[in-house]
Amino acid sequence: MKYVPLDHVAPHFLRDAQPLRVASRNERDLLRLIWKSPGIERSDLTEPLDLTQQSLHRIVGRLHDRGMLVLSPSESRRPGPPSPELSLCRDWCLTLGISVNVGSIGLCLMGFGEPLENMEIAQSGSSLALEMERIEAAVEDLLARRGAKRRDILGVGLAVAGHRMLETAFNCPLPLAHWSLIDLAPLLGEQLGLPVWADNVARTAALAEAIFGVGRDVADFAYIAHLHGYGGGLVSGGMPFRGSFGNAGEYSVLFGRQDYDDRPALSVLLRDLHARGRPDLTLKDLKNENLVEWDGVAEWVDRVTPAHNRTINAICAVFDPALIVLGGELPHSLARMLIERTEFNNLPRHGALRDVPRLAVAEVIDAPGAIGAALIPLFETVL
Repeated sequence: MKYVPLDHVAPHFLRDAQPLRVASRNERDLLRLIWKSPGIERSDLTEPLDLTQQSLHRIVGRLHDRGMLVLSPSESRRPGPPSPELSLCRDWCLTLGISVNVGSIGLCLMGFGEPLENMEIAQSGSSLALEMERIEAAVEDLLARRGAKRRDILGVGLAVAGHRMLETAFNCPLPLAHWSLIDLAPLLGEQLGLPVWADNVARTAALAEAIFGVGRDVADFAYIAHLHGYGGGLVSGGMPFRGSFGNAGEYSVLFGRQDYDDRPALSVLLRDLHARGRPDLTLKDLKNENLVEWDGVAEWVDRVTPAHNRTINAICAVFDPALIVLGGELPHSLARMLIERTEFNNLPRHGALRDVPRLAVAEVIDAPGAIGAALIPLFETVL
């Protein structure tokens, strides 16, 4: 039987109406607008939502009664009856984001649309059951920090490194082979007793960048995730574009097996540094901004620049975004080196060049995959 996360949402989060769901379409539109514009006055919502004043008042009242909205006196001095300012009640629910990468597992506890706590635990070994037990223990630790209970969690977003396969299974890099080709959402859902939505970690990182990073003011952008592997995500209209099979943004498919060692994948850099006398380095150590001074790093950047440029130009040709973000676990210093070496295929025609996207370094640095994953339950139910 197909796993449906909505079927596992706790009853106290559901509307007292049929069909059973967390919020209606009109309620979700209103909540998302308030989330993006906290403190907006109720009277300013009528036009963008295309609702009558009576309908708007009724919906706001219903959401306030459920504890989802905070109403505050307006500080504006406009003529007419005062209209309250609206914001989301951060304590109405919690969501949890979990990102599984080679070498690390990130966790993010989020209030109603606001990150609260991040945590990182080591990813090691080859037992899925043991790693899920360690994830559960970390979840309890996060909840204890906030004085919260598991029943306060609306849902969980799971982000996994690897190509998405059927349902919630992924084809992961070799060090994560024990996470591969298994329908993960029902397994983790049973472990935690919570509904679980799953996606690729690069796409959840792109979502985090869209909401909390440089993508806040750009509706269409591409995100390149430099992790153990080399992938990314596409954001269209402010939301992730996944494609028919859930793998839009898998930039590694641009390269044949003979070119794999020349991709800007951090596992390749790590292997090079091991061979140059740093055998104990891990991916986490590559976050050190001083690594640009290490022996072999500049040579690696020069070697992967052609592959970087191939990806940039493929993105321009197919997606035509306004912005391309270099992120994942790539240190800002290396990102800037790649940006400086970027060459667009932009031959002039009739003396004119076409517009090309701006390149930027990711702003969401700590646990972007987990932060984006924590947003998924909200976007699937209330926003």
